[in-house]
Amino acid sequence: MDSLDRINSNLFATVNGLVPIQELRNLSNYFNKLNYREAADYIESAGIDLANFYFKRDDPFACFCYYRDFVLIDIPIFSREGLESFRILELIHFEEGRIENCLSQGDFRTFFYIIDKRIALLAYEKLFDRIPDQDKHETFWFVYSRCGLRLTDFPEEYIRKILTYRPEPLDLPGNGVYLEIYRGQGDSISTPIYLEHSWTLDINTAIRFAVQSDGEGRVYKAIIDKKDAAAYIKRKNEKEIVVFPSLLKDIEPLKLLSLADLKPDLHRLDIINRYYYYEKQLKKEYFYRPEGIHGIMHTRRVLLLNLILGCLQGYQERFINILCTASLYHDIGRINDNFDPQHGIESYRKAQQQGLINLLDQPDQENLRYIIENHCISDKLAREHMDKYNLPDREESEFLFNSFKDADGLDRVRINDLDIRQLRTDYGRKLLLIARQLHNNFDLFFQ
Repeated sequence: MDSLDRINSNLFATVNGLVPIQELRNLSNYFNKLNYREAADYIESAGIDLANFYFKRDDPFACFCYYRDFVLIDIPIFSREGLESFRILELIHFEEGRIENCLSQGDFRTFFYIIDKRIALLAYEKLFDRIPDQDKHETFWFVYSRCGLRLTDFPEEYIRKILTYRPEPLDLPGNGVYLEIYRGQGDSISTPIYLEHSWTLDINTAIRFAVQSDGEGRVYKAIIDKKDAAAYIKRKNEKEIVVFPSLLKDIEPLKLLSLADLKPDLHRLDIINRYYYYEKQLKKEYFYRPEGIHGIMHTRRVLLLNLILGCLQGYQERFINILCTASLYHDIGRINDNFDPQHGIESYRKAQQQGLINLLDQPDQENLRYIIENHCISDKLAREHMDKYNLPDREESEFLFNSFKDADGLDRVRINDLDIRQLRTDYGRKLLLIARQLHNNFDLFFQ
């Protein structure tokens, strides 16, 4: 197999840019400032070869390093005092010991997990013949996922060669021939979407990448034939699909609203003032853990999402009042952050006991009770519970319940557990991007 350092030297820029520390003797400015001789004597007295220490021209934060075989260690200051303070020589012995232990046992999985990612690909090349054939494919894609490289950084024939070592078809979900994949891109990304190689099976991941840099972005969907997926990388739970861009089909942007899209409607529909009216009724003492994942900020986001859903779709005012009141108190009965199907009942009971619910119309009161008490159980079970309530219009009650559950469910982006298939309304699905934006920067909505 051809060595990548001959194919594309840019992949190994870290190593190629190293200058042997001994050459600093020829640069008086560096040599005089660093007390080179004292540091060199300290290293050599410990039995470590000075030839493995380098100056890094392109790193202002760690200008020096130790590099030998499969060990790369940054060194902030090349002086005896600096080496002692950061215990560099001890770290060298430790890293070389555990790397050697992995190699002697043939434990390449651990080896590529602990090796510095900057030299992981070079190590893969050096060790290629020692890696068992059945592990070559998986190992390469693990290294690839750590190194921050793109498929286009490699010659296509190199990747094709890697694919010949795949021992079996990829473990992709679904029974069909085709796969729906997603990609999120911030507005600052200049690469055309049809040239992108990295996609995901998880729309939450795509949305997170769309808004992580500048708060705005787009989410795209594409189709590929399962057999055309070069890799399926599950690292960091991102469910990454790597594919040659030429094999992408039916690329299209998802029709998702962003906060920028809402700006014209904020004042027209009085959403901000409505939000403040309800939000001022919130108090930290209502919550067992106000700063937790079911605390004040979660409640604020659910309140705002309910207002967005209701106002932009022209809900009746009493519907909006029910949904917003449910938002305020739906989690105040929680006493933990775990799965707790009883907390809805406890939340309504607590709200009643503390005189927090002020709806006078009986049908609205009963709808509110139904929503709060059943929001934390399955939809199927919630429908079965409808007979326990005095609901004069079951269709209306189910409509309100579904709308609230979508607003509450959209904020599952905060725990990276939003399943688009669980959303109940078409409009709720359009708010996926907004839900992530509100989680990343809630105050952005009010600017």
